Amino acid sequence: MSFQFTHPLYLLLLPPALAWVIWFAWKSDVQISPWRRWLAFGIRTLVLLALVFAISGLQWRRPMEGMNIFFALDRSDSIPAPQQEAAKQFINKTSRQKKHVDKAGVIVFGSEASIESSPNPAVDVQKIQAVVGTERTDLAGAIRLATAAFPETGQKRLVLLTDGNENIGDAMSAVLAAKPLGVTVDVVPLGVTRVNDVSVQRLQLPANVKKGQAFEEKIFVQADQAGPATIQLIRNEQVLGEQKVELSAGKNLYTLPQTLSEAGFYNYEVVVDAPNDPLPQNNRASGFVNVRGDPTILIVSDDPAQDQQLAAALQTSHVQVRLVGVKSFPGTLAEMQSYDAIFISNLSAGDLGNDRMKLLEDAVRDFGVGLVCVGGDQTYAAGGYRGTPLEATLPVSMELDSKKVLPSGAVVLVMHGMEFNNGNQVARDCAQGVLAALGPSDEMGVILWDGTEHWVFPLQKVGDKRALAKEIAGMNQGDLGTFQGVLEQSYEALRKSTANLKHIIVFSDGDPGAPSAKLMQDIVSERITVSTVMISGHVGPETMVWMADHGKGQFYKVDSPNDLPQIFIKETAVILKSAIYEEPFTPQVRSATEVVRGIAANEYPKLLGYVATTPKPLAETPLWSDKGDPLLAHWHYGLGRAVAFTSDAKAKWARIWLNWDKYRQFWSQIGQWSMRQLENADLTTEVSVEKGEGVINVEAVDDQGNFRNFLNLQALVASPKGERQTIRLEQTGPGHYEAHFPTKEIGQYMLNLSDIKDGKVRGSQIIGTSVNYSPEFNTSEPNYNLLRRLAESGGGKVLDPRATGVNPFLHDRQNTFQPRDLWEGLLKCAIILFTVDVGVRRIQIGRDEWLRGARTVRRWLFFWQGVPRTPEAEESLTALLARRHQVRAQHTGPALEASPDLFRPQAEPTMPLPGEEEPSAPAAQPSAPPAEEAKPAATEAERSTASRLLEAKRRAQKRNR
Repeated sequence: MSFQFTHPLYLLLLPPALAWVIWFAWKSDVQISPWRRWLAFGIRTLVLLALVFAISGLQWRRPMEGMNIFFALDRSDSIPAPQQEAAKQFINKTSRQKKHVDKAGVIVFGSEASIESSPNPAVDVQKIQAVVGTERTDLAGAIRLATAAFPETGQKRLVLLTDGNENIGDAMSAVLAAKPLGVTVDVVPLGVTRVNDVSVQRLQLPANVKKGQAFEEKIFVQADQAGPATIQLIRNEQVLGEQKVELSAGKNLYTLPQTLSEAGFYNYEVVVDAPNDPLPQNNRASGFVNVRGDPTILIVSDDPAQDQQLAAALQTSHVQVRLVGVKSFPGTLAEMQSYDAIFISNLSAGDLGNDRMKLLEDAVRDFGVGLVCVGGDQTYAAGGYRGTPLEATLPVSMELDSKKVLPSGAVVLVMHGMEFNNGNQVARDCAQGVLAALGPSDEMGVILWDGTEHWVFPLQKVGDKRALAKEIAGMNQGDLGTFQGVLEQSYEALRKSTANLKHIIVFSDGDPGAPSAKLMQDIVSERITVSTVMISGHVGPETMVWMADHGKGQFYKVDSPNDLPQIFIKETAVILKSAIYEEPFTPQVRSATEVVRGIAANEYPKLLGYVATTPKPLAETPLWSDKGDPLLAHWHYGLGRAVAFTSDAKAKWARIWLNWDKYRQFWSQIGQWSMRQLENADLTTEVSVEKGEGVINVEAVDDQGNFRNFLNLQALVASPKGERQTIRLEQTGPGHYEAHFPTKEIGQYMLNLSDIKDGKVRGSQIIGTSVNYSPEFNTSEPNYNLLRRLAESGGGKVLDPRATGVNPFLHDRQNTFQPRDLWEGLLKCAIILFTVDVGVRRIQIGRDEWLRGARTVRRWLFFWQGVPRTPEAEESLTALLARRHQVRAQHTGPALEASPDLFRPQAEPTMPLPGEEEPSAPAAQPSAPPAEEAKPAATEAERSTASRLLEAKRRAQKRNR
């Protein structure tokens, strides 16, 4: 048994407090007996000790048995699968040899750490259930998680099964932080040594160059051994050439001169091919160069031929215009930086896809690229924009005013179980996308087969979408046998609906039998359309094609589940056409903004249609329709600008506008207003990736060559997955600024560097870098030096799993203790002793009181035992009995005679009056003792009692003296 203090410094209060108690006891003038004085001093000392020990955190260290071990298993890409399997067998083997009081748990880690199983007596790892990223190794995260998850009692030991090639965090700092908490660290080395590995460390390119400017492409190659290799250079997916080189062991640098004469975005990729290279994953690197020239506008159209006149109108403002189809839409954020503004003409949300819409939103908000959405029958609410990133970017909303009555639509989804990985979840996501695109007044129903044909929820108004979304999330469709039954129920539900537009979408792999021709005729006769989506079909598409043809709908053959959400959103747009108004109207001017400057209100010709929307509160809306819907709206969105024109710019709705003399002026002004406005900051910037994180280095020098100090530089970083963060650059030298940012994902990282003064951006620069492959492939062998240092710093050992008798449960076992706080008991004890101290000092109790109290206590404890009387008590009792006899004798009268009335005697006893003689007692009755004989006894008893009281008083006074 042992004790310890959690706050031992408070023990320094004990000597001065004890001195005060001694001084107070010595100087006290309280008149009490010496034994009471010493007793009070002892009690007060105990009270003082209890209080000081309580605030010092006195604990009782209770001995405990058993060891707790967390096995941390590395699941990153650098650990081969056979070694991961061997590591699991090592865990099972050592766990079977532990003592019954020991416990074991498992943590798996890669890019992050997760607990596979908490410490428990039984461990049997057969299959890892926890999912962690494998592109990185975060040893520090695994150590911190294990340290926090250990039980409070028992010895704590962490066993790391890893190659030690960490590329996130600082494992050594984590071990040093865990050691004071009683955690020891053992290490089991994993990994393999790859011989003759060749890797491309980096491809360095300038982010922005001018037309015709020469620059160098720098290729950094790491080789374990000297030998021949071939370097292949690719630009925009076209091979520029190959060059044979002789690699030397270690680092190699190769430079290739380049010159670009045309403005645009150029993507470079380099591939190094070396004989006998065991790991091809790290042989590639990519980068990009943006050649700045005249301002450039990109037009992406569903039909580029019909938007030629729009492109010609934009070219009049002396900008370069590129007109492309949907397939040429930029696929990365870096590609979008080549353009100052992007026009999308009559594109639906299904055409763009959610990923492209998210990139477009990021380009506008974070990098200042302009966006102009030109309408058509595939846009806005009719194009499924509701709830998408594109709607968030535009200055108009797809939710219409409640006062506006529009024709409603109704859609039924026929869901069929998919025979591909996670197929039913993909189907749920598609149904959720359809639900999100519909308006509150639209109708939706979902029907499936899971043993029986039934509705997930019947055709009903969407209204509050949360309840329907919950039903979709729980559906689990099966393999349908025939389309006949589900289509009959869908037809009956839509036939009874009062919606203006009715549509059925069949989602299947093509296995079920076809419906009857009569049923398809009945469906079409009720103006119901049917579209079919076939995915991963292992039969011919004839049935699905036939249903789409007879149902007046579309047939889609999908090879990848990733294309499904776009298709479903596009098909949903079929029933959203109710937001379209196709009738001639004259635009109404309600405000004069920069976009429509120079065009009078009466100069606008008629348009033949538009899509109804609602302006957002911060948007400027200069043009409106005759029905009170916005025709032209614009606003600032982040660093960029966005414009919405709800009619089109081609011959369908703008047929009269094409011959308008101010058609070119109207669109060129919109293009000029929407383009990127910020000028490039005059900064020399370099971005690189080192040790798993990005590094930004900026050199700021003015035209005279002087350093620009104390700048407020901020960089917005967009990851390959669209996640963004803002970092501030710190000045580390004259005119030099630096910042770091995490690079956990593989792909391109775009940065918008801004120079801010007085809260406003006065310049910006678009730069970027790439993480070409997982840093797990940067090293060719385990980091044994780090593993040894972790074991030494953690007080553990480096274990060889191939050696016999190696078991982390058996070596260096130590006794552990569980501390138990005693402060509460000490405080209670101090309170009780303080009360006793007050009683000893203030309450005086004599010997007789002590004896009487003892007798009372004994009577309470042993109430069945009689209490013997003292001689004094016997004497007092005799006197009292004598006195009683005397009194009775004085009150005794003549005997009463018998009376017939038992309740009333014939003669009542009378007492003699003063001066009269008492009647003589009858001779037959014995006379009571004379009063003269009893009186001396009573007097003696009284005298005895008085003398005893006087004697007790004298004794008390003597004690007090």
